[in-house]
Amino acid sequence: MAQFNSYLDVLDPTAATDYCRENGTVCHYKKEERFIQQGTVARYAALVVSGYFKLTTLNESGNEAVINFAFPGQIITDIHSSIYGEPSEMSVIAGADSEILRVQLKEFASLLSSNLFVEHSALFKMTYMRCLNLYRKSPEQRYVELCRDYPNIVETVSLKDLASYLLITPGHLSRIRRKLAAILR
Repeated sequence: MAQFNSYLDVLDPTAATDYCRENGTVCHYKKEERFIQQGTVARYAALVVSGYFKLTTLNESGNEAVINFAFPGQIITDIHSSIYGEPSEMSVIAGADSEILRVQLKEFASLLSSNLFVEHSALFKMTYMRCLNLYRKSPEQRYVELCRDYPNIVETVSLKDLASYLLITPGHLSRIRRKLAAILR
């Protein structure tokens, strides 16, 4: 099964995850507690040990929209915010009670690969494909694909967060799930 964040398929995160394991401070986050607050400069990176985090941004109505997830074994941070000293355009929030190994971002940034072109290209491709699929596929098709590719996601991530990620309302997601359940009976 491919990684949820497909750009990680072309990266070797070993140095980053080893660094966090060797130098990280164990921190516990309760569900909805923020690791990074949108509008502040990121100061830390962390390896997710358990639970999961959701990456969100505020929409024009002031509501949080889920843009991505990070699961155990993945790194959470906002490198751009830290390197350029700019306020983060996103929040990183515990989606469930979670444990991380937190490190100072300035030291962590020294581990970054000198081959940032490949890494940025992989991230761009993942983001571009997600954008294209918003136009090419219906919400139902995107939900079925998500469940097919990541079968445990429905048990891990709240339906409210999944709906936000799919850019639909929780009610719409419930209708899709009922329809699919009726078909499978």
